[in-house]
Amino acid sequence: MMPASLLGDPMYLVILRTVLLPAALALLVAACDMEAEQLPNCEYISGNLLADPEFSTLDSSWQEQSWRYSQHSKDISFSYGAEEGILNFMKVGREPWALLVQDIKAEAVEGKRVEFSADLKLDLSEPEDAHALGYGGGLTLLAKQNYEDGYNIVLSSKLKHEPHMGSHDWQRVSVVEDFPKHISYMYAGFLHQAGGGMQVRNPALRIVTAGCPLTVLSD
Repeated sequence: MMPASLLGDPMYLVILRTVLLPAALALLVAACDMEAEQLPNCEYISGNLLADPEFSTLDSSWQEQSWRYSQHSKDISFSYGAEEGILNFMKVGREPWALLVQDIKAEAVEGKRVEFSADLKLDLSEPEDAHALGYGGGLTLLAKQNYEDGYNIVLSSKLKHEPHMGSHDWQRVSVVEDFPKHISYMYAGFLHQAGGGMQVRNPALRIVTAGCPLTVLSD
């Protein structure tokens, strides 16, 4: 506690302003610098975990394909193909969504922080056959834990990036997620849930350090 008699002492006030306050500020700045230096960096700690990032096996036999297609219901409503490493994914029918995904070995990512990224070029619009699922196209991740009587979805990431709708030239998008431990199954790939089409190139799935911030959807 400061003695009350010093508060009115001009010499003490001079010392306070010229010596004590600058010293306190210097200590505060040094502490902040030390804290900043201790923050981990955001770095890749694995190579690309995806097979066939050039989409070269889309027309291969079922056993040789790295990517698999699925959609809502049975009437084929989307087309896909690749040329020179670029995936073309188009809506051509009435069903609301389609997936082109790749199964990933669960042990490679369980308990780890993972970045999924790709270059996207979008020409997406609200479809004529409106639905309530939300519109867009882009990156998707999913992980499950299997049990004797079924499974739980423990991670589901859909279109958590901008842009994912409208017309946009090539740009890199990414999502960063923490995968739970003890997962049984996961996939990474692309969700088309709009009218029009999108193009994809150079997809990558990599393990990253804890310094990489998680993707959080804004309100």
